[in-house]
Amino acid sequence: MAEPFALFNRDHLIALFLVLLLSISIPIGLKHYASERLKRIFSVSLGVFMIIYGTAKPFIGVFIMNEAWEIWLPLHMCQIANFIIGIALINGKRGLAFEVIYFWTFAGASMAMLTPDLAWGWPDLNYQMYMLTHWILLMGALYFTVVEGHRPTVPSIWRVFKISFYAMLVVLPLNYIIGGEANYFYLRFRPLAGSLMDILPAPPFHIPFVMILGYLFFWVVYTPYWIRDRLKVS
Repeated sequence: MAEPFALFNRDHLIALFLVLLLSISIPIGLKHYASERLKRIFSVSLGVFMIIYGTAKPFIGVFIMNEAWEIWLPLHMCQIANFIIGIALINGKRGLAFEVIYFWTFAGASMAMLTPDLAWGWPDLNYQMYMLTHWILLMGALYFTVVEGHRPTVPSIWRVFKISFYAMLVVLPLNYIIGGEANYFYLRFRPLAGSLMDILPAPPFHIPFVMILGYLFFWVVYTPYWIRDRLKVS
């Protein structure tokens, strides 16, 4: 039987370790040892899996887990990123899609892994799906950066921030239109298991602070490239 989820307990730490290990080791292995044909096969296969999995998740949540349909629409940032990554892996197009993928995954999905919005731990099905979702997000994003060598730029920080803001403006009213427990982008309620939002004003007054934190996190995940560029100049 699953027990209530607890931050940084043994199962959570094991999941973090495995996700990090697989997300890094697979792209590194592909970069150094795989042929271009094998890389393309992996890219398309992962992309197809992400599209199928992302489409199936709401049906699993509603019809197998018997949860409310209002909370299973693909409107969370990580769910949207899942489809963006999947499509980009299949069609080979990067550009703005990569920029969104980079910041939404490394700033958003990474934080979601550290502070999961989960009521129950292992072996609850929702727990397993949550960890799988964020694993493939990180692996997809690292495929673009490690295997293909794509990287963000300073202007891309502001571009993705604006896209995130516009997405929030769309999702915010949808939460109230959908009703029930709909809480996409966590604009109505705080996450269940605790997060940085616990120190912010109560929703929806937390939104300006979340936007500021999001912008700062974008800069944090860009920092490795900023440091590398400074070292090259010197």
